[in-house]
Amino acid sequence: YARVGVTTAQSGGISPELGKGLALFSRFGIIPMRILAFPFEHQFGDMLLNGNFDPADYSSERVEVGAVKLVADGSIQGYTGYLSHPYHQPFKGDASYRGYPAIPRDVLFDKVEKLHQAGYQLAIHGNGDESIEDILDAFEAAQLAHPVQDPRMILIHSQMAREDQVARMKSLGVTPSFFTAHTWYWGDRHRDIFMGPQRAAVMSPSRWAQDYGIRFSSHLDTPITPMLPLQAVWSSVHRMTVGGDTLGEDQSIDVMDALRAVTIDAAYQIFQYDNRGSLEPGNHADLVVLTGNPLNDPMAMRDLKVERTVVGGVTIYRRQ
Repeated sequence: YARVGVTTAQSGGISPELGKGLALFSRFGIIPMRILAFPFEHQFGDMLLNGNFDPADYSSERVEVGAVKLVADGSIQGYTGYLSHPYHQPFKGDASYRGYPAIPRDVLFDKVEKLHQAGYQLAIHGNGDESIEDILDAFEAAQLAHPVQDPRMILIHSQMAREDQVARMKSLGVTPSFFTAHTWYWGDRHRDIFMGPQRAAVMSPSRWAQDYGIRFSSHLDTPITPMLPLQAVWSSVHRMTVGGDTLGEDQSIDVMDALRAVTIDAAYQIFQYDNRGSLEPGNHADLVVLTGNPLNDPMAMRDLKVERTVVGGVTIYRRQ
């Protein structure tokens, strides 16, 4: 991670054991960068609601506990994402197959309301558009029952979010984290097998989010895809597939906005933009030195190397 310029890493779903391990390894300097850990709701269970959960138990100087993580569906390429309309190529010959929710709708409503009422920021995994609909419905109900001025619920992946759902995200104070690098790694198969051409052209709809004035992040879901932040930036700009096709040019964003999605807007999403994500007085001295300027040649930017990665003013990686 240090070699590719990561100064803050996110552990997108921890158990109590993993949380304590991350904090311990951080204290010993084995993990040199900052970590934001999302506790899994199903791993921590009643601890989150009965007063037995103390974030300090899983924190250190550079490890912080963030939003509570729920997983509402699976993956598109695994035929386990929950879609409003059937998959492009039927699953095992079933032309009506749309996937399924990982958490039943009524259970999702109950979990979201209780956690929201308890004051937690939420990070909910949703790939298929029907899963995203359930998530937004559950969160809207929780907000109506227990209003929070700036909830900043993170909708993780948001891969098949429709434009009407992006508009709802804006009205509900939801911020998506797009898995835009999927256009490179899985784009051809999403178009030809799972989503079909029309839905694949608007997967990870960064432009819609931008048009609606939503700040969003871009992630890699490592180890699903390699930890290569410049690939995430490159994919947000070019939306090119491994096969060489452009998958939905209308959803492309410019280089600076794509860089923001892995820096300051990612920090905003987790309520950390006042201390990281930009170089300004008062922020942590976390920075990356590249071998070139990604603005100069956008097509070649993912080939740039990291010369140095600095966290808290200390170099944790230097290119030999």
